[in-house]
Amino acid sequence: MRLRSLDLFRGLTVAGMVIVNNPGDWSTVYGPLLHAEWHGWTPTDLIFPFFLFIVGTAIGLGTRPASLAAIGRRGAIIWGLGLFLAAFPFFRLST
Repeated sequence: MRLRSLDLFRGLTVAGMVIVNNPGDWSTVYGPLLHAEWHGWTPTDLIFPFFLFIVGTAIGLGTRPASLAAIGRRGAIIWGLGLFLAAFPFFRLST
């Protein structure tokens, strides 16, 4: 199922990414296209949260509902993998 509003929001967000990452001349950038130094925000700082919202919404609409057994099984596998990785603190990729 495609939501035209989500597609439009995705397109505007990608256009915002292009504008923010390629403003032209970096010595004279329009103020709202810069990231906030520390306090405050600019429209540039909303691009990534918008993108995360779009991805989360699309995943929720594009997947079938999982059963509780499947969710529990996946959680147990992830937990077991975490224990496995934590059990080998001296694991080296170079060897």
